[in-house]
Amino acid sequence: MARRSDFYNSYKHQKYMEVYLFFDHGVYLFSESNVTRVIYDAVLLMAIMDTFFKEVGMRLHLQGIEIWTERDRLNFDRMETNDILNTFLRDQAKFTAAKDWSHLYISMPLHHASGWAYIGGACTTNYSGSVSSYRNRNILAASRTSAHELGHGVGMKHDTEFCQCRGRRTCIMGTGNSGFSNCSYLQFFDHVNSAALCLNDIPALDTGLVRCGNKIVEENEDCDCGSREECKKDKCCQPDCKFTEGANCSTGLCCHNCHFRPLGYMCREEDNECDLAEYCNGISNFCPNDSYKLDGTPCKHNSLCFRKRCRSRYVQCQNIFGPHAKEAPDQCYHAVNLMGDQYGNCEILGVRAYKACTKANAVCGRLQCINVNTIPDLPEHTIVISTHLQEENLMCWGVGYHKAMIPMGIPDIGVINDGTRCGYNGLCINRTCVNDSVLDFNCFPQKCNHQGICNNKKKKNCHCMYGWAPPFCEEVGYGGSIDNGPARKQKEEAPSPIQIVSIMLLRLIFLVISVIVVFFRRLIGQYMQFKQKEAPPVNPKKKAKNIKDPNE
Repeated sequence: MARRSDFYNSYKHQKYMEVYLFFDHGVYLFSESNVTRVIYDAVLLMAIMDTFFKEVGMRLHLQGIEIWTERDRLNFDRMETNDILNTFLRDQAKFTAAKDWSHLYISMPLHHASGWAYIGGACTTNYSGSVSSYRNRNILAASRTSAHELGHGVGMKHDTEFCQCRGRRTCIMGTGNSGFSNCSYLQFFDHVNSAALCLNDIPALDTGLVRCGNKIVEENEDCDCGSREECKKDKCCQPDCKFTEGANCSTGLCCHNCHFRPLGYMCREEDNECDLAEYCNGISNFCPNDSYKLDGTPCKHNSLCFRKRCRSRYVQCQNIFGPHAKEAPDQCYHAVNLMGDQYGNCEILGVRAYKACTKANAVCGRLQCINVNTIPDLPEHTIVISTHLQEENLMCWGVGYHKAMIPMGIPDIGVINDGTRCGYNGLCINRTCVNDSVLDFNCFPQKCNHQGICNNKKKKNCHCMYGWAPPFCEEVGYGGSIDNGPARKQKEEAPSPIQIVSIMLLRLIFLVISVIVVFFRRLIGQYMQFKQKEAPPVNPKKKAKNIKDPNE
């Protein structure tokens, strides 16, 4: 069974680490005193390390580079490896602002190790850093060592006998570079969810260096098409980051052939029944910010719109188990979710710890379905469970999930979605059945003149149906809202190629029939004329001369 799109669009618990790299004077000299070369190496090192940590759900962001071009700022002569790290960490705490992680590359060999870091040091004040030797510009080896030390910082220990990655034992926290092992996954997840809270912060998209040619439109720039070669392919933007003559835009959903799209052009279609379309305003190249129907708006299957989706157990069951699956009755939820294991719970507390649901919240725990005919094709580590209720003669189906699956990037498709209805006038929020009044839904039909619905913006403005104009859908118009932009008159739908061919065939058939009818009419007319000539009518006067009167 093919996986549904909802599976891939599910939320992943992403972590982010902002990293600063330091290079000592020896590395600078070894790079022929070329700052550009050192910066190039730094970017490449970070890119490789980022690919390693992407597997466990953490992205690395290079926030700064410091190169000691004049001399070493710190003296590491005759120091043991741990003393070098401690000296560097004290310097970081004294002279630089707080950061997620700092790593120092030094040109001298380290004693008894290729690098050093404290386990669980990330996000701490005194231990958020590491050091490693960088002597021969072997980028892959240096990035593996750096990733190993950074792994210590986020709670990973050295791999033991039974730790594997992709079926191998040459993992990063061992002596290889095949990725992180199953042991590292568990250690990372346990640590970052109990400590290292700074990894939850999403880094700001600050490029630091403002320049024309970086494909980012910055201050005093009309556009930015990149390099000169790339700009040759852009007819709207010049290499000096200015528009070409006559152009008023170069990018954006509301820009076409260097000009703004007309007022009312649909720049973003509705994604589903709980979404709303957006329209260009005619004076900007940007499409209005995405908006959707107000949380609590009714949708199909007696469900509610919540965060741009129609939240329905019925649909969720079909997304997992196929088109014949249906939502299970409450008995299934009570039998499974009151257990408090990986197959039925209302919260995952740890790797092997789960919170059982109360009876009132059981329908907000893990999804239960019936009428399952086939077992779906699910990712590795995913387990489908069936529970037979003998008294009701019911087979309840669900999907298990455990905490170690989160850093693997496997989303939990078997948990009840927030916004799903539960009980009478209730909905599930954070696996708890609460009253739907928490949505503060007050968009009654009369607010939009019964001709529109409210959007999710702060003022809950009306989005009017076609035929009515914003803001209150009281006047004739073409739909839209003051947030999404006004729509324009709908064009008559052009016939499809199939319709065109069908019409042409029908016309041809009628033409042939008409020709046949005309032909046969003429043929019949000619035949009748011929018959009349062949047997002319008898002259009654001549006929009377040959008849004798019997009385004569």
